[in-house]
Amino acid sequence: MGFLLMIISILLGIFFIVFGISHRDSKHWHKISIVLGTVLVLFAIYLGFPK
Repeated sequence: MGFLLMIISILLGIFFIVFGISHRDSKHWHKISIVLGTVLVLFAIYLGFPK
C-alpha cells in the first residue's frame, strides 16, 4: 500500500509542477499548482524512507 501511494504521489506531484509551469498566464493557479506538486513530491520522498 505504501509503495502504491508513493508512486501515485510522485506522478501527481510531477503533473502539478509541469501544469503550473506551463500555465503561467493565470494569476494564482500556477503558484498553487507548483506548491501542491512540491508538497506531493516531498510526501513521496518521505514515504520512500525506510521506517
